[in-house]
Amino acid sequence: MTEDDRKRRALTHVGGRIDTAGDAPDAKLLAHAIDVPPSTDADGDPSRAHVHGFHTYPARMHPDTASRLVKAFSPEKGRVLDPFCGSGTVLIEAMIAGHNPLGTDLNPLAVRLARCKTRPREEAELEALVEKATECAAHAEERRRTKAGATRRLPQEDVELFEPHVLLELDSLRDKAMSFQADRSQQDLMLVLSSVLVKLSRKRGDTATGTAPRRTSPGFASKVFLQKAGELARAMSAFRKLLPTPLPRPAFVKPDNATELTSLPAGPVDAVVTSPPYAATYDYLEHHAMRLRWLGLSASALQRGEMGSRSAYRRVPPAAAAGEWSRELARFFAAVGRSLKPGGPLVLLMADSAVGPVALRADEIVAETARACGFYPAARASQVRPHFHGPTMAAFRARPRAEHAILLRKT
Repeated sequence: MTEDDRKRRALTHVGGRIDTAGDAPDAKLLAHAIDVPPSTDADGDPSRAHVHGFHTYPARMHPDTASRLVKAFSPEKGRVLDPFCGSGTVLIEAMIAGHNPLGTDLNPLAVRLARCKTRPREEAELEALVEKATECAAHAEERRRTKAGATRRLPQEDVELFEPHVLLELDSLRDKAMSFQADRSQQDLMLVLSSVLVKLSRKRGDTATGTAPRRTSPGFASKVFLQKAGELARAMSAFRKLLPTPLPRPAFVKPDNATELTSLPAGPVDAVVTSPPYAATYDYLEHHAMRLRWLGLSASALQRGEMGSRSAYRRVPPAAAAGEWSRELARFFAAVGRSLKPGGPLVLLMADSAVGPVALRADEIVAETARACGFYPAARASQVRPHFHGPTMAAFRARPRAEHAILLRKT
């Protein structure tokens, strides 16, 4: 881990005073959930424990926060829904706590990741995964040694993002992984490949813009791929040991739009614990375009329905941004309201954001919108967070940016 990575992880949760409002006992539970101390030790960082550490995903909820929220607001063995499940943090913690998790996401990479990370595995399957990863590496080395060309026509975007020998090596790894048809390890191997793409590319980072020169030695791509496959196998083994007995079924994970939620199984959910996109902050389609391309996953649904994307809010006048975000949240609240039992908790982890010089205060916009959608704001806990986006720094000069744990209850 580089010094920059260490600093970035530490700054995600900076500690400090927590402001609360609403029902005191619930507010105390929310405050406890977000009061996660920073970690500068990669080996002891709970955000990378067992399967949480496999495959980066922007804006993941901290596992400690997810665990505390699930335990505080879901009844024993309750049905816990995360409509923005991302890479599955809430679902994983719900499984460990003995609950019944349901997750949806518009991003097909998120769905693939969450399914992978929440499916308990036997040791024999994990050993087979490492063996097949070794076959992939041997296949890539043989093709490199014989100076074989690409197995397919490579997109120009990838030609520009990778050194030529790295691109050919990745193509060979992909070729062998895809050959394991009708084998459950195939999708795991493709996610292993996905997890190393940014590291091996000229991209500056998952969410960073621009590229930087790279000099990668031959064979390094296969080495990193093998290391990551072994890491996944060890992580899945550790995760299994944390699960209750009898071993739970894999989490329910489906592609779905959180403003519609048409894929959920019948029956009400007991609690919703989720972290919706922060308005005007991320572009998940842009961040994951390369991975979606390599995995052969369609981005059309995400392109049509990505909520709160920074690129969409660039077209919204700053003065109109709060109203637009409220309308997006209202559609989400309406969909959740159809699934959540009466009186059930909807717990949101959201941070303030900005469009130009205008701050979008998540706690205020959520409270106002929720009241109009059949929810009442029961409690809140807020903690100051750093803000690094230069073009919107002015929005937080008078009052700092904060992250909020917000409890709404269905009326």
